[in-house]
Amino acid sequence: MSTASTATVVTEVVEQALAHSARNCTDASCARHAGTIDCPPITVSRSPGSVLGEAVAEAWHAAGGSRLDIPAGVVAALALWPQKSPGAEAADTIAAYIAAQPPRVLVRGLADSANYYYRLRPDLWTTARPLFDWTREDLHNTHLTGVRAVALAALRHGVLQHTGDTDPTERSRIDLMSWVITSLRHHHSRRSLGEYHTPPDVSDLIATVLADEGSAGPRPHQRGEWALEPAAGTGGLFRSAAQNLRRRGEDPAERGWVMLELDPLAAAGAAVNALIWELSPGAFVGCGDALAQPDLAEDTLAQARALARHRDHVMSLIRFAIATRTTPQLLDALTADR
Repeated sequence: MSTASTATVVTEVVEQALAHSARNCTDASCARHAGTIDCPPITVSRSPGSVLGEAVAEAWHAAGGSRLDIPAGVVAALALWPQKSPGAEAADTIAAYIAAQPPRVLVRGLADSANYYYRLRPDLWTTARPLFDWTREDLHNTHLTGVRAVALAALRHGVLQHTGDTDPTERSRIDLMSWVITSLRHHHSRRSLGEYHTPPDVSDLIATVLADEGSAGPRPHQRGEWALEPAAGTGGLFRSAAQNLRRRGEDPAERGWVMLELDPLAAAGAAVNALIWELSPGAFVGCGDALAQPDLAEDTLAQARALARHRDHVMSLIRFAIATRTTPQLLDALTADR
C-alpha cells in the first residue's frame, strides 16, 4: 500500500471514529444512524451448498447483474459475519437484521464484515479483496437491487447457519465459496473455463488416502507440518484434510497450509474459507501461476509477514491520530469538571 493510500485509510478511520463520538455522522450508508431496527423475521432453511449457490446465481441474474465479484462478495461477507454463536443459534436473528437494512446500509455492513478481518489477518484480507473492492464503488440501482436480492437468497438458504457457529468444525462442513463461484460462472458462461468443482466426497476420500499414505492405519502427524496445494481452487481439499484432523482429535491450526491459485476470484474464495474454517494462523493463500513462478509459496509467506508489519504500522498511526485529535476535547472536559 502506498503512502497516499495509507494516509487515506488512516484519515477515513479517524474521521468516522470522531464523527460517531461527536454524534454528528451524516453518512447515509452508516448503519449506526441510517439503519433500521424494525427487522421482521424471514424464513430460513439450511440448504445444501449446491442449492444455495444456484439460488444466489438466479437472484443475481434475475436482477440484471453481470459481474461475478459482487454476488460472490455478498456471500463471502455474510459468511465472514463476525457474530458467531454456539450451534449458530443467533443466525436467524442476525439474518432478519441484515435482510431489513436499506441497500446502501447493507453494502456498508458487508464491507465492515470483511474489513473486520484486516486486523486479524491482513494477508488473507488482501488476497480476498477482489471479492470486496466493489463495496467502495458508487453502485447504481441495478447493482444495489442485485446485492439485496443475493443477500436475501443467501440468508434464506442458510448462509449464516452454515458459517455462524462458534465451532470451526461446523463451519467447515461445506466449501460454500466453491458452490457459489461455480454456480455464478455456470450462469455467466456455458462454455468450459478450465475450472472444475471437486465434489466434497471425492475431496474427503483424497484427504483420507493422503493422510494414511496406504498404510494399515492413520499416519501419525507432527506438529508444525506444512501442506502445499499448487492448484487449490477455493481450498476444498484442505477443508477435507482439516476435518480429517479434527476427527482424529488434532488441531489444524497447529499445522501450516499454503494454497496457491491462478484465478484471483478463486484465490479470494480460498482466503475467505481459510478464515471461516479457522485454518489460520498457519494458513496462507497466494495468487499466481505455481508453474511459472517457482518461488510463489515463499513469496506468499514473505508478503504475509510484510503485510502484518504494515498493519501494525497503520494501527499505530490510527491510535496516535485519534489520541491527538481528541486531546483538546479531553482537556476541555477536565477543565469543565473543575
